[in-house]
Amino acid sequence: MPFGYVVAIDGSRVTLNLRDEHKGHYVSHRYGVVPVTDIGNLFAVESGHRLLILKVQSLSFAEPREVHTSRDFTGAFKDPLRNLDAVVVGILQRRGDQLEFIADSLVSPSLGGEAFPLFDHEMSAILKTVTSSSENINIGEAVRGGGNVNVAITDFLARHVAVLGSTGQGKSCFTAAILQQLVKFPRSRIVVLDVNGEYLQALEPHIGKDKMKITRLGELSGDKIPYYALGRHGLARLLMPSEKTQRPALNFAIENLQYLEWIPAKKGAKLAGTSSDAILFDDCRGVGAQEAERAIKALREKSGIQNATKWPSMAALAALVAESYCITTGNRGTVERNGFQYGNVSPLITRIRRFIEDPQFTSVIGVDGGDPKGGRLDWQAEGEALIDNYFGSKNSTWQIHIVDLRSLAHDLMPFVLGSLLELLAFELFRRGQDGTYPTLLVLEEAHHYLRTISEAEEAGKDSLAYERLAKEGRKFGISLWLSTQRPSELSTTVLAQCGTWVVFRLSSDQDLKYVAAAADWVDRQELNRIAGLPRRQAIVFGAGVSLPTRIIAPEAIPCPKSDDGKFNQWIQVGTNVTPQ
Repeated sequence: MPFGYVVAIDGSRVTLNLRDEHKGHYVSHRYGVVPVTDIGNLFAVESGHRLLILKVQSLSFAEPREVHTSRDFTGAFKDPLRNLDAVVVGILQRRGDQLEFIADSLVSPSLGGEAFPLFDHEMSAILKTVTSSSENINIGEAVRGGGNVNVAITDFLARHVAVLGSTGQGKSCFTAAILQQLVKFPRSRIVVLDVNGEYLQALEPHIGKDKMKITRLGELSGDKIPYYALGRHGLARLLMPSEKTQRPALNFAIENLQYLEWIPAKKGAKLAGTSSDAILFDDCRGVGAQEAERAIKALREKSGIQNATKWPSMAALAALVAESYCITTGNRGTVERNGFQYGNVSPLITRIRRFIEDPQFTSVIGVDGGDPKGGRLDWQAEGEALIDNYFGSKNSTWQIHIVDLRSLAHDLMPFVLGSLLELLAFELFRRGQDGTYPTLLVLEEAHHYLRTISEAEEAGKDSLAYERLAKEGRKFGISLWLSTQRPSELSTTVLAQCGTWVVFRLSSDQDLKYVAAAADWVDRQELNRIAGLPRRQAIVFGAGVSLPTRIIAPEAIPCPKSDDGKFNQWIQVGTNVTPQ
């Protein structure tokens, strides 16, 4: 039996009168009893050979001030007429032996059209919960019925995914549950930047050890990234030079670093292959300017120089920056180091020194120099090797690479990971679309490092790397999975490029505004309900699903190390507490 009929149409907004026998609550059909008038519920209106699917927006009494005082001739109160407001969200039609849902808000029902509840198989077709194939993954169970929500891997990952929510709401468990399914695909390629070191426990039982790679940054016995492997693009992100003065000096230093040898005892550098002592320094000293000037001139003219046999210390960068910029000819025609000129590049030199002297930084980035890849000093070869090591090459055999960052200081994350992503962006675009392999890059707790790290004129450049990855990375086979509890601290450009959104509870008005700004096409009513979502429930919308869908997130077995603190141990008397 129909539970209502169309009485008014205003664009995509439709008003229905509810039949008296239903009282605007539940409707029965041959499969049972279902609620039809909860806000956000879906129902169908017959329209010839197809069904129009509508979503409930609001409920009201018709003429509420008068309807409760109306009496019939016996003096009894009349049953008040109820109105339901809804919007058209699409069309459900049969194609062959399959039901097909097409999102379309421009169609309208006819006046008097009768409204019916949806059967489970119709709800499943709308929410894409019917299909179950080797190409699909389960992202959760639909709260309003219809079963598990399955999405095609291409629809889900072809554009980036944003997983947002306050701490403790289920982001990490949801991410782990999806990754546990993705690693089952025989040719999957996943890189996880694991800020808290929590995913190994969840993923190791689901994949063979020969298919998993683990890199630990920041630990005493962990891996290090050679500073010279970051190349011009990574080092520019790391050192943040100003455009007018410091960047040209840094570019000169990077282009000529391979011609230097570092002499630790003198804390200076010399041209490779020469018998002279150190002549290039970073402290603007008053002596030795003529020897330094001749060396810089030889580097500019590429005359009488040769490649070194190994990469020098990172301190050699500071020496080249200083000497290439501050050596001038004085008023008396003599060569000297100019203090005023040196002042323009001294902040960059200080930044290099501070990194070299920071044990937290040197536990992650190798600053002492080293032997080159392939037997010769080549920036491009070093960058290629680094990218292949962390993000894989066409010949890599591992399927998932967990980069454990729990020992990396949080204040260094924007610098270190920003540099790595900057190099990745450059290398992807250099190789071209035919030279890359489809890779999912999971950026856990992305608000720690995908953020602006300087001020004023330089602020816009700091986000360039990951904004380029977000805007163009999908063309080169990179899909980003952004997981964060503070979307307001991320670039709106990055958020706007995400095709599928999984939003757990967010209580901050600022975070909710950023979600609304970046996804301006999402249903505003659903957005307003995010602050009240229970734990483990999320609203999914975007390219991966036909309609914004409220889901219960799947369980990860085993879960990542993201449990709440076990404060019930406080009440246990006479027991030993084991560290968790």
